[in-house]
Parts: sequence; C-alpha cells; structure tokens
Amino acid sequence: MADTFLDPGQKLPSVALDISQELIDRYAEVSGDFNPVHVDVDGAATSEFGSTIAHGCIPMEPLFQGLSAALDRPDLPFSTQINLRYRRPSRPGDTIHLEASVAGIDAADAATVTFACVNQDGDVVLDGECLIPFANVTRPESK
Repeated sequence: MADTFLDPGQKLPSVALDISQELIDRYAEVSGDFNPVHVDVDGAATSEFGSTIAHGCIPMEPLFQGLSAALDRPDLPFSTQINLRYRRPSRPGDTIHLEASVAGIDAADAATVTFACVNQDGDVVLDGECLIPFANVTRPESK
C-alpha cells in the first residue's frame, strides 16, 4: 500500500476567501466571462439575484487552497475527481471558508474528501466530494 499523507477523519486546513467586486471583475478579465450578472452592478441589482454574483469557480478557491495545503503541493494529483453541487450564489462582501475532512481511503489508496464551502452566515454555497488518487503521490520528507 502506498504511503499516503491523508488519514481518515483528518480535517483539511480551514481556508477563507473574501469575495469583492474587484475579484469578480479580475476573474471576468481572465476568463472572458463578462455576463452582466457578474460585472454590471446596476443591471444585476434588478436581476433575480438582486446584486452581482461571483463566477462559480471563485467560491471553489478555498477548496483548492485547502487541498493544496493538505497535500503539500501546488497542484492536485492527475485524475483527481471533484463532484460538487452549487447551493447558493456568492456575492461581493461574502467570506467563503472551507470545511473539509477525509472520509476514507480505499483499497487503491485513493482518498475521498468531503467538503463544503460556507459563507459568513453559515450558509453552504457549494458542497461535494473529491476523489484523490495517490498512485504518484509521496509523503513530503520530514524536516
């Protein structure tokens, strides 16, 4: 069995992200997604959301940061699978934080991590699970 460095029941580091209109606008520049519900403050105020909302990838960032910290690497292992459900939009002024733990390690040394990205009011913005293969992952050396 491979030497994994995630253990069942282990909590991932809590990571938080403050969402601002500036962050949303910067993401629009990078992605090319200028949907008015994201970038038109006045127009979005009259939408069903009542304000601009963050692009879906933005509130996922605490998940990526938490996994990166737990795995001690800047990227996710090849073939990592993420299954998620969006529960509510994120808006400027929200602080999204990660709540995640290792649900288990299977016989193939793949870790299942369950997660929720939650706003400052305790509302789940998105949740799901990741399946992280360990075939090419080794434990960082102790210092």
